[in-house]
Amino acid sequence: MKNKLKTTPNQAVQTFITYGNRNGDRQLKEERLQQLEEVLATQGIYPGGKVHRVLEKLIYDLTYNGIIKVSREHLSNKLEVGLNTISTAFKYMEQSKLFILSRNKSGKTNSGCRVILDVQHVNFESILSGIYRLTAYEIAILKEDFKHLSKHQIKHQDLAQNTVVSTLNGSNSTLNYNNQIKTLKDIKTSTKQASDKKNNLYNRLKDLYQARTGSLEGFKAFAGVIYGSLKKIKAEDKLGLSQSQLETIMYQSLDAAISASDQYVKTNRLALLSAIIRNKINDLTVSNASTGSEKKKTRKVEVVPAWFATRHEQEELTEEKKAYFAQERERILAKLRDF
Repeated sequence: MKNKLKTTPNQAVQTFITYGNRNGDRQLKEERLQQLEEVLATQGIYPGGKVHRVLEKLIYDLTYNGIIKVSREHLSNKLEVGLNTISTAFKYMEQSKLFILSRNKSGKTNSGCRVILDVQHVNFESILSGIYRLTAYEIAILKEDFKHLSKHQIKHQDLAQNTVVSTLNGSNSTLNYNNQIKTLKDIKTSTKQASDKKNNLYNRLKDLYQARTGSLEGFKAFAGVIYGSLKKIKAEDKLGLSQSQLETIMYQSLDAAISASDQYVKTNRLALLSAIIRNKINDLTVSNASTGSEKKKTRKVEVVPAWFATRHEQEELTEEKKAYFAQERERILAKLRDF
């Protein structure tokens, strides 16, 4: 069944997008974006600033009709990012299991386009039946596979208590959705609780940003810089810092970046945040390096002999030694006279 979703008929997609009557929803975009970030965070993935910008654009476009058609080249030119950044955004969306990605069947100009489907959108079932030609039975099975029904989707779907679906052999059978919906709600609740625990840093950063600026406008971009830096630091793994230490560095860096006076911000605060994080990590790197070099330069302490302390003191001569020295003096002088 999933093979049917690997390619998409171009004309059907274009018709659905053209004649869709829904408007974009910025609030829904924020909810979807946060949900995606939470899912990726549980996998140890924190999108960087550029990737985050691509994800924000794609998810907002999906709020219109639940399906979009886009090419890497078009996005790259529009958002002024590299093709690899676009590919990374596609990979993260597919990896989250919140979206379905496929390609156009058309072998012409649209063959390189990716078709993205939001599995939580209210048009999800309409898209599966109208574009992909899936039966009601296949749709039910597919929804069970993904298990990502959102409150938004449940609110707008008119589900009967008992729905009659058509099976593959043409006979009718009753599929009870009550248990299915309850299970899906339980899964979503448990997933959200787990995400909240693992995403404690995100919530702390958000609270700090709102307290300093008075709103959350622009916070996503700062979070993208922070999580991008976290990913890079963990990948290099030079300092061996704990998660708690890294979170403290990120928290302090954000606080410094958004609290800095305008006269100290030469370009923008995102660049300032990146520079502060980089400087803090560099300071730790230099500190660790100097500590290591001091250990290597530890000198070996030589034992001082006992005579060294009294080497300048004159020894008192006895009569016997005086006589011996006088005799030796005469002998040496006699030799010199012979020459």
